[in-house]
Amino acid sequence: MKQKHPFLSLFVLTTILIAALSGCASGSQTSGETTLYLNGQPLTLTEGEAIDLDLLSVENGITVTASRAGNETITVNGTELEDSLYLDITAITRDETIELTISDGDSAGAYTVNLMPSTFGDYTTTGESQTDGDFYLSTYDEEVNYIFKLDNSGNLIFYKETGDNALDFRKVYNSDGEVRYTYLQYLENSFCGISGINPGCVVVMDEEYNVIDELYYQTSDGEERMVDPHGFIYLDDGHYILTSYEDVVVEDIPEDLAADGNSAYLAVLYVQEVQDGEVLWEFCSQDYEQFLYATTEVTWAESNDACYDYMHFNSMYIDNDDNLLISCRNINSILKLSRETGELIWILGGSEDEFGLTDDQLFSKQHSIIVTEDGSYMIFNNANDQVAAGSADSSSVVRFRVDEDTRTVTEYEKYETGFYSNYMGAIRELDSDAGIYLWSVGGSYTGAIPEYSMVEYSETDGILFTFRFDEGYCRLYCANKCA
Repeated sequence: MKQKHPFLSLFVLTTILIAALSGCASGSQTSGETTLYLNGQPLTLTEGEAIDLDLLSVENGITVTASRAGNETITVNGTELEDSLYLDITAITRDETIELTISDGDSAGAYTVNLMPSTFGDYTTTGESQTDGDFYLSTYDEEVNYIFKLDNSGNLIFYKETGDNALDFRKVYNSDGEVRYTYLQYLENSFCGISGINPGCVVVMDEEYNVIDELYYQTSDGEERMVDPHGFIYLDDGHYILTSYEDVVVEDIPEDLAADGNSAYLAVLYVQEVQDGEVLWEFCSQDYEQFLYATTEVTWAESNDACYDYMHFNSMYIDNDDNLLISCRNINSILKLSRETGELIWILGGSEDEFGLTDDQLFSKQHSIIVTEDGSYMIFNNANDQVAAGSADSSSVVRFRVDEDTRTVTEYEKYETGFYSNYMGAIRELDSDAGIYLWSVGGSYTGAIPEYSMVEYSETDGILFTFRFDEGYCRLYCANKCA
């Protein structure tokens, strides 16, 4: 049975309206004006127009208060407002609104506040999730974008408007057990003219969804640089792992590759771990010549006037030995980096593969490296480079177990999705004992379009829960399930 839930905007639970009485300019605060507050923030009210909120959370509800210019009578959903009124929000749907009236005896105004923003598109869910926590999602490339949360039945329980794209929304905890919400926020359309890299920052919010920090890459000269928005790791307040790029004319390119003498214009990838303002280690892709041979994106025979995205980082995960795994789409590889020195430890996949992958095991243009409970590596294999991906029939989720000492694959499995997602997509392990996983199916499909944007899948029972955007681009970069 399908449930339809309209979309919402996500911003901070404190949304505003300033109610202007007769003779007062709407949206401005003057001595003759009565002001309404939702969760401590003023509301800008316009009679005859429904007001959208920027942020709303079912768990926090709404407290309405007012600053009166005189003896105005104010009602909230038919109840007269005295000092304050708490509204318990049980559902965020298109049908639920807050009805407000303000009267001073001579004139009156009526106003409607939407619980679900008009710019939040419709979506469809099926089934019931069988794992703990809520789904953490985001829209992508819509006119107005949101981060949002769904419960296990697919009900919208939180949203925040983010304006531009926001990725990898999730709930984490600091070392004191305090809740933090984090996401990657786009700030620019491209880096160095490369459309697949959109510089931004990491946004950190407290348990009340107040922004408490914005994280940027720390350069060697003490400056801040925008981060790559594909992935990061929050370890604690002030302790995190980020990536960034620098456009560099790289000299000493091997003669069998270089077109313009021995140089090339490249987007060089940097990865760093920072704790309390100190850079603990840093990785730089320019230090490794083998990546120049592995890249599928540089046309070496042509002039290198344009900046090439020769690595394209898109995911990271801490391995069981505490070192870092990163996925680099444009070299079809997973890299392992030392979290002591930042040095490269090994390469899995691509032309510089160190594990002897067979043709059937090759992957390409992948996203989302994770480590499962049993120590396996799982990857969302987009497989849209047929040369590098062997005889792939569709995008897939692949699982590797490897022996790092002998650099061999000891176990391998592939789960076909039945479609080609040219980019984006993710995999999460939700319950290792029950074999339940969460797939985000990506975007820009070749051939058949999948029936869903996200699926909770059981190895024994098949599909348990699905989510799909009903309109717009219907793209989902990645979904998380957090308790």
